[in-house]
Amino acid sequence: MSDSAAHGVVPVGPEDKRRKIVVSELTVAQMRQVMLQNLWPGENATPDELMHYQLDNFLFEDCRLSDLSIIAGLEKEELDVLTGSELRKVLAKAKELNPDFFGALVRVAKARSTS
Repeated sequence: MSDSAAHGVVPVGPEDKRRKIVVSELTVAQMRQVMLQNLWPGENATPDELMHYQLDNFLFEDCRLSDLSIIAGLEKEELDVLTGSELRKVLAKAKELNPDFFGALVRVAKARSTS
């Protein structure tokens, strides 16, 4: 992340196991990285790879899990242990810090749907 990027902390988990996830403002280069990711597992995907792809792309309407992993610096294994409500908190902070990026995602989706 850029030194000038904004950051926010999202506490998740039960009080006795609480951890803090640092959510960051994306640079333009990171926005490109996120938007260019093609995570399709391919024709020979295992059921596990296919399910990972489906959850990554369809769990949230306006963001993929892989987008959140970059914005919050989380590995797949770290995402796997978060609940939906915890992920929504991270997503809310990501949207707060990255309104231009999320706006671009909406415009790209709209352009793709009309073509």
